[in-house]
Amino acid sequence: MNRWIKPLAVGVGGLFTVMLAFSVFMPDQVMTSKWVRVANDKERVIKVISDFRSWSEWNGLLSGAGEVTYLDSTMRWSSANGKQNAVKLESVSENGVSTPISIGDTDFMKSGFSVEKRTADSVQIVWFVIEELNWYPWEKFYGMMAADMKGPLMQESLDKLKLYMQERK
Repeated sequence: MNRWIKPLAVGVGGLFTVMLAFSVFMPDQVMTSKWVRVANDKERVIKVISDFRSWSEWNGLLSGAGEVTYLDSTMRWSSANGKQNAVKLESVSENGVSTPISIGDTDFMKSGFSVEKRTADSVQIVWFVIEELNWYPWEKFYGMMAADMKGPLMQESLDKLKLYMQERK
């Protein structure tokens, strides 16, 4: 039995070293962004996005949410698995809204919505989330899949926002 422990330990240690060396060359942050074009004016879109009370109508982050509380410029809710989540309204400008997000016990991730006029009667809304990654190899590998994990929810939310805005035109 002992003759297998040393080669196994060397193999696992070598694999971890190779993964660590490979992850050093991977980026320290990952950005996920999705967009949609909406037939509405820029000011109304920014007003709806910056009003947290409207988020339950279109934002998938709040699907299955427990009690939602609003305090100053922060919205807090618990997800179906009991994790505490929060979104802050950091700033509102003529070009978008900055809304850092904290999911569960994570630090706040940079997040926001960029709103840009495209034609006389439509705007393009881009929702982006920038996540800082730790040096751990498993976090760097998670970063490679982050867009695939967050992207569908973000796109679905933007599609719902588009319908929400067009119903209130």
